[in-house]
Amino acid sequence: MDSYIEIFCSVLRAGLWNKAPEADLRGADFKRIWADAQKQAVSGLVAQGLLNTGRLHPKASEMLQKKILSIAAMNFKISHILADAVKALRSGGIEPILLKGHGVASYYHQPLLRECGDIDLYVRPDEYRRAFDILSDSLACIEEKKFEESEKHSTIVVKGIPIELHQFADVLVPKYNDAFQRFSDAGIDCDCGSVDVDGIIVHTPGPTFNAMYILEHIWSHFVAAGVGFRQICDWALLLHANQSSIDRDSLYRMLDALDLVKPWKVFGLIAVRQLGLPEGDMPFFDLSVKRESDKVLGMIMKEGNFGHEWDERWAESGHRFLDTLKHFIVITRRYLKVIPMFGNIAFQEYKTKILYHLWK
Repeated sequence: MDSYIEIFCSVLRAGLWNKAPEADLRGADFKRIWADAQKQAVSGLVAQGLLNTGRLHPKASEMLQKKILSIAAMNFKISHILADAVKALRSGGIEPILLKGHGVASYYHQPLLRECGDIDLYVRPDEYRRAFDILSDSLACIEEKKFEESEKHSTIVVKGIPIELHQFADVLVPKYNDAFQRFSDAGIDCDCGSVDVDGIIVHTPGPTFNAMYILEHIWSHFVAAGVGFRQICDWALLLHANQSSIDRDSLYRMLDALDLVKPWKVFGLIAVRQLGLPEGDMPFFDLSVKRESDKVLGMIMKEGNFGHEWDERWAESGHRFLDTLKHFIVITRRYLKVIPMFGNIAFQEYKTKILYHLWK
């Protein structure tokens, strides 16, 4: 492995597990480490990892502390908005389920270190329209809202924070979507977890479904454009906290039906080797995927969170034919890397994406 990647991951592990970095940081390129921390959306964790060395210049320590405080302030802001949204829905007789990021933040040793983005709330499809109307009428400082009848979620922006109101946890490509929706219907509110958000107890998906769901979310971003370490940290800590509660037989059946066994093993090896998750906490741990894991790790480091390094490649000219051709070339180049590693699931994603851009 690249020695720089090991140094970066050592600092990230230190922040993730609240310990001192194992790597010798003498001569390390701290500007590059900090740039990558922001690119990977893990700057709070990396800041804590660097502070854990106890050997920083006072000005550097002050800068990192300020960054941590700014992340904490954003988390408090999101928690207030989330609590208001949950209270509004409950007043209308709707019990939402908190998905993904803010729902797994409680697994961090310091939840306020986790960089936050939006809020994802799931409600049953038959409550979807009414839930949107309740939030639209109840929440203060709405800046934007858009109801999507047939999409997986609608969006309401409150004080700069998007609330994504889901009627489906996700929508997969046609080959896998029916199976995913069956698993979601059966498992999203089965053996629910819960988190305390600003004094309000909010439900989260059960741990077995959630383990598959967050991996599927990682995969969907990775295969499309790129994924950062933030999502993999979320997944690793979810598995660590729930290793005795996850039904491994049910989990494997879901992964197998969705062709996600190989992605699980590849990202699982990264979670263990680069993020320090104990092997025993990773179901289906498999060293035989090391070659693919190393390639994926290199792509993660290059592309960053949600593939932000790709943004300029998607700039449109306004000429439909040229834009379609450009998208075809960009998509095909990416999938020529991904399909040999992951086979059918990657091919199905490629086929669906190409058809979408042809008919867009």
